[in-house]
Amino acid sequence: MNPLRLHRPSVLGRARADVRLLLLTGGVVALTSLLTAAVPPLAERTADRAVAGTVRQAGAGGDVVVTVPFPDDTESAARVREPSSAAQVQQASREAQLTMPADLNAVLRPGVASVTTTELHVLGGGPGRYARLAYVVGRDGAPAVTWTSGGPPRASVPPAQATAKVPDGDPWPVQVALSQAAATALGLRTGDTFAAEDERYRRVEARVSGIYSPTDPAADAWQAAPRLLHPSTGVTEKVVRTSAAALVSAESLPDLRLAVPFDDLDRRVVFTPQPDRLRYDQSEALVRDVVALKASSAVDANGTPTMWWDSLLDRVLLDARSQVVAARAQATVLLVGLLAGAALLLVLAAQLLTRRRAAALAVARERGAGLVAIGAELLVESAAVAVVGAGVGVLAARLLVGGASWPWTLPVLAVAALAGPVLGVLVVSRAGGGRRVPANRSARRTAARAKVARRILLEATVALVAVAALAALRQRGVLGGGDEPDLLAASAPTWFAVLGALVVLRLLPPVAAFVLARSRRSPRAVPLFAAAGAVRTATRALPMLLVTVTAAQLTVCVALAATEQHGQSAGAWREVGADAQLQTDPDRGVGQLAQRVAGAPGVTAAVAARVADGVPAASGQTAARVRLVVVDAAAFAKLLAATPLPDAPQLERLAPGATTGTPALLRGGDPALREGLRIGWDDARLPLHVVGTAPAIGSGEDPVVVVDAAAFAATGAAADPGTVWAVGPGAVRALEAAAHGAAAPGSAGPGGTVVRRDDVLEARRDAPLAAALRHLAIASAALLLLFGVLGVVLAAAVAAPARNESLGRLRAMGLRPGQVGRVLGGELVPPVAVGVVAGLVLGLGSAAVMFGSLALQRVTGQTGPPDVVLPWWTVLLAAALVVAALVVAQVESSQLRRTSLARLLRGGDRGLD
Repeated sequence: MNPLRLHRPSVLGRARADVRLLLLTGGVVALTSLLTAAVPPLAERTADRAVAGTVRQAGAGGDVVVTVPFPDDTESAARVREPSSAAQVQQASREAQLTMPADLNAVLRPGVASVTTTELHVLGGGPGRYARLAYVVGRDGAPAVTWTSGGPPRASVPPAQATAKVPDGDPWPVQVALSQAAATALGLRTGDTFAAEDERYRRVEARVSGIYSPTDPAADAWQAAPRLLHPSTGVTEKVVRTSAAALVSAESLPDLRLAVPFDDLDRRVVFTPQPDRLRYDQSEALVRDVVALKASSAVDANGTPTMWWDSLLDRVLLDARSQVVAARAQATVLLVGLLAGAALLLVLAAQLLTRRRAAALAVARERGAGLVAIGAELLVESAAVAVVGAGVGVLAARLLVGGASWPWTLPVLAVAALAGPVLGVLVVSRAGGGRRVPANRSARRTAARAKVARRILLEATVALVAVAALAALRQRGVLGGGDEPDLLAASAPTWFAVLGALVVLRLLPPVAAFVLARSRRSPRAVPLFAAAGAVRTATRALPMLLVTVTAAQLTVCVALAATEQHGQSAGAWREVGADAQLQTDPDRGVGQLAQRVAGAPGVTAAVAARVADGVPAASGQTAARVRLVVVDAAAFAKLLAATPLPDAPQLERLAPGATTGTPALLRGGDPALREGLRIGWDDARLPLHVVGTAPAIGSGEDPVVVVDAAAFAATGAAADPGTVWAVGPGAVRALEAAAHGAAAPGSAGPGGTVVRRDDVLEARRDAPLAAALRHLAIASAALLLLFGVLGVVLAAAVAAPARNESLGRLRAMGLRPGQVGRVLGGELVPPVAVGVVAGLVLGLGSAAVMFGSLALQRVTGQTGPPDVVLPWWTVLLAAALVVAALVVAQVESSQLRRTSLARLLRGGDRGLD
């Protein structure tokens, strides 16, 4: 006889009898598979969008730039005009394109070549006019323009003199063209000639050949010199400063090389990334390509570099990769907790299914069915349900998100397929005499000790794994030091919840027994019967594990989403520093503007400051670049008090005369920087005396140095403010009005930009990684809540026959219907309530202990881990499990009330389930 021969009628009959429970199992598998199968493809797309967004946000910081200087001809007595200068620029661009690795070249736009001068001071017509001379050429040649007057720049000599020799030091004219905006800003017209000089007072002669307007202002070629189309105007020391650029054509480029000193010319090719072509999986290779490219350089026979590369694209990509890896690790934490809850629910459903079939399986065993055959029949049924459920989930994921991944569905598929057969075989083997009880008392005592030892061993194993997971998380972090999440570290919150549930299971029976002992002294029957039922329920491990783990993981999901949102809000406050910030050119009038803003309606506080990045700082042992903030300390303290930002009481130490030397506050950097700190400012070295820790100002990780404006001015240094912070409901409106009206003398200048905190916060929350994690946390929390409610219902259903039979007999013996309901509630609700409370405590403990190792700051955009936040309404979500227990108690009580006393007296309540 074939032991694996299946009895088809038995398989189909059992399936028809328990179709609702099988559908429930399949539904749990389908829902879990839907989420776990959809996460990987969504994560891949989100990673691609995150990399593209980071590169796009970096702007010019992600450009790949190659500098190709012209040959040095300063040693010759005469310079030769090179009519092929434009061709040389194009050739340099082609050579640079061929030098780049193919993968890097594929994600970059064609290079924009340019020859630009340093900023030249335009002489005559008043002070404050500056201009660069620029030749730009893109993929399609020089940018197209429409001439409103005059024409394109021409060569300064006829074709017969194209290779003329010019004695070194003699001036040489060059023709240039201006955009209408640049001509207006510089006060020049077609046909005007002007002289300019560099910082070493070497003169350049130029003539305006025409005025143009761009055909396509968004063309890549204009990006090489934005001042060609958009001159800037500001006010410095109450003097209007205008900066523009003049266009040089291919014909006048040879004249530019003669007109401008060699060391004032800069020939380069800029390759701009195409964010939509960037993919996360290729970012690591691109980083290697950029690093290798920067390490390479071409030199001439004298060892002088003739081509060198520069780019921050590698740093931008590494930053994007770190954010993606951190987000994937946090998603893994959520998925592991979700799988744990689903697995426990599936095991509980299999336990209920097995108890309902125990009698039928025992009969089949008595009639000659082997354990292997029974296990095979159960496996076929459970595997079919699991495969169909997983298939539905994966198919739904493919239809909803356009892709699906199966590895994360395997654990839930395995549990759903194996839990039922394993439990069924165990029940059949025990019913068929597979587990015999020794007649000898000593042997029974030994067996009992072995059972206790097995439980202790299991609990010790769980404790060791939980400790190992927590140690891995605290030591290596959830990233594990690599690009892939560490599963052991990611499972730490789940193991922590399982261990806590085991501790509760150890403590609950003695507490229930104590309550039972106290209730025996009560003259009322309800407390006694409820306590007796609670003692029986307290010994069931699986329901308590399910309730505790789902409540804990639900708490972790909600805490993760809330903590990241709070961190994004805190990061936006730190980046902007107020409700709104005005950034403009430094000027003394900015301080007066801040005073006017402070008096505007709806403005609580406003203060002006000078914020300078990259200021050189050094001590006797170390050096660094710092962010220098020069601000009125008292006014800044009032501003901070009106914001959620941490107060800075140490600002009081910055008052002039409080200490010897110029007092300063310092945050971050090498601790050795505090001793003998000096900063470089206006070609001077200013000593500072560090008296405390500076408040966090702005984003970034550079050290922050804060000094009082009056104390800084007392040293003779000038630091006109260029930033205005304003707090209050009317801050945005007041600063925007100030920026728009800044053309008045002494005001901030028309170049002011208002940064709103709400915009920064919205951008952070709508970022691909932050939004994806928030949605995953919400979906995981919803499924865990559903699993918890189903677990409460299934746990009650497992013990329902015995409970209803005993309560039915009590009712037949005189227990009133209302008392039956209270007994049911007293038996079902307290264990669930204990599990919920334990889960909330364990979830909050996991968040407090472990969130610091989850690299949440890489998603929130902060410099340090955000403070853990758990909304108060999390208790209401977890309380849904208690409400489910109350509903179950009410339903069972109603069933008992509808059962006749005669039936209860004759056969108990076996038919109610």
